[in-house]
Amino acid sequence: MTLNEALARIKERKGQGQAKAHALICGFQPMHLATFLNATLAETFPGDHVEIETDLYGDFAGNLERAADSDALAAAVVMEWSDVDPRLGLRSAGGWSHASQRDIGGMVEGRFERFTSSLEKLGKRMPVAISAPSLPLPPIGHTIRAQTSVLELELEHALDSFLLRVARLNGVRVVDREYLNQLSPSAGRLDAKMELLAGFPYTTAHAAALAGCVADVLYPRPPKKALITDLDNTLWSGIVGEIGPEAISWHQDSHSQTHGLYQQMLSHLADCGVLIGVSSKNELPVVETALGRSDLLIQPDKLFPVRASWGPKSKAVAEILSIWNIAADSVVFVDDNPMELEEVAQALPGITCRRFPGKDAVKLWSLLTELRDLFGKPVLGEEDALRAASIRASSEIREAGASPDFLAGLGGVVTIDYRKDPADKRPLELINKTNQFNLNGLRMSEGEWQRCLAANNSVLAVVSYRDKFGPLGKIGTVLGERHGNTLKVSHWVMSCRAFSRNIEHRTIASLFNITGVDWIEFAFTRTNRNGPLQEFFAQLDSQYTIARNEFESQFPDLPHEVVEVQS
Repeated sequence: MTLNEALARIKERKGQGQAKAHALICGFQPMHLATFLNATLAETFPGDHVEIETDLYGDFAGNLERAADSDALAAAVVMEWSDVDPRLGLRSAGGWSHASQRDIGGMVEGRFERFTSSLEKLGKRMPVAISAPSLPLPPIGHTIRAQTSVLELELEHALDSFLLRVARLNGVRVVDREYLNQLSPSAGRLDAKMELLAGFPYTTAHAAALAGCVADVLYPRPPKKALITDLDNTLWSGIVGEIGPEAISWHQDSHSQTHGLYQQMLSHLADCGVLIGVSSKNELPVVETALGRSDLLIQPDKLFPVRASWGPKSKAVAEILSIWNIAADSVVFVDDNPMELEEVAQALPGITCRRFPGKDAVKLWSLLTELRDLFGKPVLGEEDALRAASIRASSEIREAGASPDFLAGLGGVVTIDYRKDPADKRPLELINKTNQFNLNGLRMSEGEWQRCLAANNSVLAVVSYRDKFGPLGKIGTVLGERHGNTLKVSHWVMSCRAFSRNIEHRTIASLFNITGVDWIEFAFTRTNRNGPLQEFFAQLDSQYTIARNEFESQFPDLPHEVVEVQS
């Protein structure tokens, strides 16, 4: 994006919809960085306009402290070495003598401690993306440029320790320096003339790249949920039906290490909660024998379901999506055969198809890094580790049916937690990624979420579930406001993993019990995906407002033990 394009985008959006305020915290004149950040964030808020709040020039520490009182939705913190000590910038004439350098080194830790304290407070109010110094240190080392001086190493070490501390803070995320290096080579970042004349240190190209990184960290794309992989010449090298399970390979000594790396990546994704399924044109017994090999780098129980047949790949992939109960646009399909990829892409619009590159290590590396981006999320939670097992359990329950006697035999325990904990990211994650049981499809930013939780009349219910098949973790979120004798629910979502257990009925019963209201009013909007919730309301014949007495007479007995937690 050029500067003119950014300005045009801002002008186009000016005055539209609501103002979405964001804090830009830096010590230099924000100028073009604020422009690029505004234009980039505009894509996150279609129909609205973005406002960038800045503070005093030259007072990074003070700006960071004052930002905790801001009503902004999120904060972009862009730090440079001059914010750690002015003598490390170009506009200060404080001296680079050995005595000054010793003084700088002695003060760095104290400055970072102050920044850490401010970031901790800020992260409790809003999501924060912080970028470490991206400009080079001034030429203060006594060595040639090819040799790092002790002072430079000390400063970098202090910076790394600081970044590690703040990355562990609630609500704070750190921009990856290596990724920024790829987008903006270090030699093209500093504009010394602009720094001296106007106090803005960046070239426009670097400002654009930095703004893009910060925006991506604040508002990452919704992660994909699942991956379906081919087997022959994808998960392993060779065609198992022709050479046999013992002859397929994925090891360095057989020049098939790319397949081993791919297996490792799939295993890692599975540990992060990604569902991994298999679609292969093969005989199932042969596939099961191959997947049973002890040297496989992904455990077979991480692969579910496994579909092996001679029919079209699109049919097998569609069956897997049905078992998972998720949409095609949440799934990545990997195959080495371009014809299979095209067939699946045409049959299942929205699915992301990627070709496995065989023994091309360069393209394999590109695929692995892309998979990280497709499935990456800011924080891993307990539910990520439970997802695969709960999907298996849900599949078994759907096959068995959901009769009252069957549900009663599950020994289900529903826990409904009414405590409002801004540090718990799971409820908001459910709102922003759940589609089928979703009241209206409305998404929320972290800043908007925290504002809702802070309201005195807001009500939050976080639903967890476990039964004899194991725990599902947190699978539901209800957010609303109490107005007199009515609870007005703005968001209600439930994971597809919890379907067929009548948990939605138990949730409403608990809301009546805890809030004491006589009416619950739901802000329902029909979407092209929330069919299960539409069916639920059709059962109630409620017109989206439910009366306590009518609900209790219709559903007097529900087959769960209930635990309600209040502050």
